[in-house]
Amino acid sequence: MSQTTGASQTTGASQTTGASQTTGVPTVAGRVGDARASVRRAMSGTPGRLRALALLAVAVSLVFAVVAFSTFGSTDDALRRGGANSAQLVRIQAIHTNLVRADADATNAFLVGGLEPVDQRADYTSSLAQASRLIAEAAKAQPADGSALGALNSSVLAYASLIEQARATNRQALPVGAQYLRVASSGLRSDALPIVDALVKANDARVTAEFDGATGASAALITSGLLALLVLIGGMGWLTLRTHRYVNVPLAGATAAVLITLVVGSISLAAIGSRVNEVRNGSYAATLATARARIAAFDAKSNESLTLIARGSGSAFEKAWVSSSDVVTAQSATSARLSSDAASMGGLWAGYVNSHSQIRKADDGGQWEGAVRQAIGTGATSANATFGIFDTRSDAALTSSSTAASDSLDAPRAWLPIAAWLGLLVGIAAAVSAWWGVSLRLEEYR
Repeated sequence: MSQTTGASQTTGASQTTGASQTTGVPTVAGRVGDARASVRRAMSGTPGRLRALALLAVAVSLVFAVVAFSTFGSTDDALRRGGANSAQLVRIQAIHTNLVRADADATNAFLVGGLEPVDQRADYTSSLAQASRLIAEAAKAQPADGSALGALNSSVLAYASLIEQARATNRQALPVGAQYLRVASSGLRSDALPIVDALVKANDARVTAEFDGATGASAALITSGLLALLVLIGGMGWLTLRTHRYVNVPLAGATAAVLITLVVGSISLAAIGSRVNEVRNGSYAATLATARARIAAFDAKSNESLTLIARGSGSAFEKAWVSSSDVVTAQSATSARLSSDAASMGGLWAGYVNSHSQIRKADDGGQWEGAVRQAIGTGATSANATFGIFDTRSDAALTSSSTAASDSLDAPRAWLPIAAWLGLLVGIAAAVSAWWGVSLRLEEYR
């Protein structure tokens, strides 16, 4: 009986002890509750508000640091990509120019009959070789253009093959040679040149997008900077009211650092945006206009020869010549307005137009042989000579404007990476200083 009672008491005691031990083990819910209570105590009263101010000041300062680093870095990237895409566009237009130049050489040399002039043959070969080299360079420089450039290369090879057939039959004085030449020239315009036009549009769109990115980069910096200043200045005002001390030196230093960085950074980015717009509306636009004028000029020269090769049935080629000549005149005027180096292009083209009108006058008057002599001649007033002067001067103008655009875009890139890291360091320093400034006031409550 007593043993049973003792056992019961022992069992009850052990159960009570176990329950007490179980109750003493902290649970997850208990830990969360304790943490919440600690946070409430830490954030209560004036010390809590000081801690909240410190956290907020640090947060906005760090956001400003990251945004400053990102803004200057993205502007640098936009200028780099803009320059690369501009160079790609010039490269594509050079391909276009070399192709129509080669066609102009081939068609003009065909008028000679038999073996073409050595210099024209050399120029034709050089133009095709340069076009092929530039196609390979363009594919490497911009992988997005790869498939289109591959199709263009196939079209160029097909054109070159037909030209060789035309040369072989022309040396044998076979009439079919003229047909091979017309098919080659027509195929170049229907197959190859539309691909080039599409590539020009695609790269121009890329350049425009990068220019827009470079000119609008300051918005994020200004937004984050104003937010940081609002918090820091508001914090200093609140501290002044609560502590009756007019200046909190570390917090004022953080505010000054953010303000200076914001002002200097905004002015610098605005200057870059202005420079980009100058390039967009100046040297870059001049480059596009000059390249278009040269492309249209070589197209016109080719059509001049094709008109004569057709011997009385080349009205369609003459209409194409007129259309191309109008483009040259308009684009030369645009280039001259934008670049002093292109000022003579319009007058030089007018000189060639006068030579062309003499060819047309002779051909339309039934003097086909005389028209051909004027077309293939090398005298000072011949079509080849006047066209050659336009070619030389327009090429120099194109080189000048494209170089000016590239140099203008590259100039700010020397300091933008440095500005990015300085912006990041200033923002971090402002965060540390702001925390220090608030902590000084917080120590007074301990």
